[in-house]
Amino acid sequence: MSEKSQVGMPQADPMRVEDDGAVRRRRTPPAGARFDWMERPDGVRVRVALWDARGDDRRGTVVILHGWREFIEKYFETVADLLDRGFGVATMDWRGQGLSSRPLADRHKGHAASFDANVDDVRALMTMVQDALPGPYFLMAHSFGGHCALRYLHDEPGMVERAVLLAPMIGIDLHGFPEAMARGLVAVARWFRFDRAYALFQGQYSEEARRRQASLLTSDPERFEDEIAAYRANPELALGGVTYGWLGAAFDSIDKLRAPGFAEAITTRLMVVLAGCERVVDNRAAKRFCRRLPNARIVEITGARHEILRERDELREQFWAAFDEFMDRAGV
Repeated sequence: MSEKSQVGMPQADPMRVEDDGAVRRRRTPPAGARFDWMERPDGVRVRVALWDARGDDRRGTVVILHGWREFIEKYFETVADLLDRGFGVATMDWRGQGLSSRPLADRHKGHAASFDANVDDVRALMTMVQDALPGPYFLMAHSFGGHCALRYLHDEPGMVERAVLLAPMIGIDLHGFPEAMARGLVAVARWFRFDRAYALFQGQYSEEARRRQASLLTSDPERFEDEIAAYRANPELALGGVTYGWLGAAFDSIDKLRAPGFAEAITTRLMVVLAGCERVVDNRAAKRFCRRLPNARIVEITGARHEILRERDELREQFWAAFDEFMDRAGV
């Protein structure tokens, strides 16, 4: 697969930071960042960021796959944590979010007809990373990123040494709304060509609406404010709710994961990290899926909410302790 890249991407205005080292670490890109573009065959531009490993003890490259509605700026602290551990890092804004191309004129609509293109973008990113950064290669994927990572690992065995999935989207927490009814509503909306309309209870981005979702995502108010600061610095990063088309694509792709033999064919060693206070994705579905995987272990962090990497320090420390043990077993 050939990829055209354009160096020197227009970057977001620097986020205003307090004179505080912890805040600065979370809100500014670690030194050595290289921003780039992948020009995809369908005309979509995907924003990419790369960091070379530091020091003499270089351990390979971790490719980070974000969750839905996320963007590179939200992961600066995680990138810094990985660089401190001797890893190089690569990541991208998914098509449809961050500063990558959006599919609709209304940039706030989270829309997709299928997740197949997202999985193809992972393949393209891995090709780019193999040309730019040394192996061995590892995946760290959150939520929607964990979902796409599983599909990639199924289709491309042997491309990465190990993968860490945080709160992977193997099912959606519908807050008591029956899944069969949700699927039926989506099917009707698609039939009547309302696939580009916001799904029930979804809407445009606003700071007020996003703040109402904070308790689902993290118990750390300061780290949640990092996200708000990023939107204020560059409103182009903002993304609202999902369309019926996106929900339909999600259910279609979830069905692929649930198909007999799918999980059993993923041979990569996995660590699946679940949030004990999860209310965005379905932990029960994740546990059922993981029992079918031949080389997976589950770690559940009591008290953590969906965005584990943006949780309170004591909860993040539990994650990093498990991560370090898992990677040490790889001999890197």
